[in-house]
Amino acid sequence: MSRTKASRTWLEQIAEAGLSGDARRLELVILNAIRSLRKSEPDVSHSLGDLLGKHADTVSGIRWQPAAPPPSDTEQGMALVRLTNPEDAPAPILTPDVANAVEQFIAERKGASRLLKEGYSPPSSVLLLGAPGTGKTMLARWLSSQLGLPLVVQDLAVSISSLLGKTGFNLRRTLDYARANPCLLLLDEFDAIAKRRDDSTELGELKRIVNVLLKELEDWPSHSVLVAATNHPELLDPAINRRFQLILRLPLPGAEERAAIMLRAAGRLAEDLQPSLLRACGESLSGFSGSDIERIMQAAARRHLSRDTPISEALVSEVLSNDDDSSSRDSLGSLIRALRTSGTMTVRDIGTLVGRSPSTVQHHLKKEPSHG
Repeated sequence: MSRTKASRTWLEQIAEAGLSGDARRLELVILNAIRSLRKSEPDVSHSLGDLLGKHADTVSGIRWQPAAPPPSDTEQGMALVRLTNPEDAPAPILTPDVANAVEQFIAERKGASRLLKEGYSPPSSVLLLGAPGTGKTMLARWLSSQLGLPLVVQDLAVSISSLLGKTGFNLRRTLDYARANPCLLLLDEFDAIAKRRDDSTELGELKRIVNVLLKELEDWPSHSVLVAATNHPELLDPAINRRFQLILRLPLPGAEERAAIMLRAAGRLAEDLQPSLLRACGESLSGFSGSDIERIMQAAARRHLSRDTPISEALVSEVLSNDDDSSSRDSLGSLIRALRTSGTMTVRDIGTLVGRSPSTVQHHLKKEPSHG
């Protein structure tokens, strides 16, 4: 294509996108022009890059219309989304590999101006996979806080309707709102609207919804972030995964993460908990989700505050009452040794707490801890 013909094509595409208010289309055309003109017309390429990058310096980015009220169900008048401003969202406790991926995503979003100047679009879609309680919603809230974007959460209870075509209409209104108003849109329980299209038990409407989602993910504007979360990735249509720019699998917390979750949940009481006890309790809670571990620590704090039970004893009691495998020798031995090294309990006291005889406690105290 000649330079003159290419310029005419870009001008036509820019005019069409601008007049129709299609921010994402306009951005893609400009990005293509920046890359194509880098060698032949470096000054033009640089100017376009500066212009596009300037819009990325603000949270709002390319805004086509003033902020509108959130969409609502046309029949019942109930809001289809919930809006929050999570300025004080706590940082999630993540495994190192997930934390690195999240940090890279944030860096690329915050560096959007530089990326756009060079003809690259920042990532704008994330798929979170993980069992219940692994911190998917917490991560979305924290991302919203870090990026300075309001959090918009789709309300599935209102959005999904038994009326033919109503669910798709509600979803479209939610997506249109997130497109027009820079935000982080969280589609929780994503499998409810993005199921496999080869599922013979589903109606044709859900298959059409998947097609809408595929198109939206391809054309999602860079000034908003779409985050989808699911506990059941096996239910998702295979084509959905390929449309997300970042896919994060949130595993159950490891030993270090479990101790860190307990430490944070303990608040000011953390100074009364020895690291050895937290590690031992963490071993006993292997396989528990982060939300379960936080719940156990909070229950221990309430027991301590309401009954004057020492916090270490309260924590062990809660751990043992929640641990179905509390009879595990390694787990029990670690707890006993941690309690003894705290220096606050006698052998008899420890036995009473863990439901074992003093001789059994002595046996575990003499036994070397397993490192296998």
